[in-house]
Amino acid sequence: MPTEPVAGAPEPEVTSRRRLVVVLARHVAAAPDRVDPAAFAAAALADSYEVAADLVDVDATIAGPASAAELLYPGARLLPADAPLAELVAVAAESGYAEVVFLPGDAPDLPGLVVAKLFKALNRAAVAVAPERGGTGCVALGVALPLAEWAELPADLDTDPRPSLYRAAPRRSKVASTPDWHRLRSAEDVLTRLDPALEGWEETRLLLSSRR
Repeated sequence: MPTEPVAGAPEPEVTSRRRLVVVLARHVAAAPDRVDPAAFAAAALADSYEVAADLVDVDATIAGPASAAELLYPGARLLPADAPLAELVAVAAESGYAEVVFLPGDAPDLPGLVVAKLFKALNRAAVAVAPERGGTGCVALGVALPLAEWAELPADLDTDPRPSLYRAAPRRSKVASTPDWHRLRSAEDVLTRLDPALEGWEETRLLLSSRR
């Protein structure tokens, strides 16, 4: 298991809590009609990563294929595309992070505030979940490190883990719920959920503007 820092400054000894966001490329945005699916997935992944990379005092990386490495900021290291969440948590812990948040690659317009609230919740909770609006999964999953022994993580972000976590947690307050947001898991989601007035998601916006 790698032990060097995943991203950020080379010196791990810092006074503040080190925080990491990992964008999961395995969650692919669904393309609308007349848009190339691969190009749309790549644009959504790029925008999803920008959400994380723009956060203050947070390192960001991607768990994805080799082609995703070109999206990373200097100092960030690409993580394995298909690694289970528990394995990625272990890498983050060994790299000296105190908290890690996972985002899907199909939420290009996710407000940074949603992620910030998740990190805030982790000041007291062991696990924090931002549920998927109108869906059965979550748009963000965060854990405090080291991971609590009772906190069994889901295979991916397509399942809301809160019911099982509530049953396992010693206290319900150890599992926090934060504001929800949508994901682009269908062509209808793209057409009905993206708000042109909302800032961000430039790559996805540009691709949709060229749609004929």
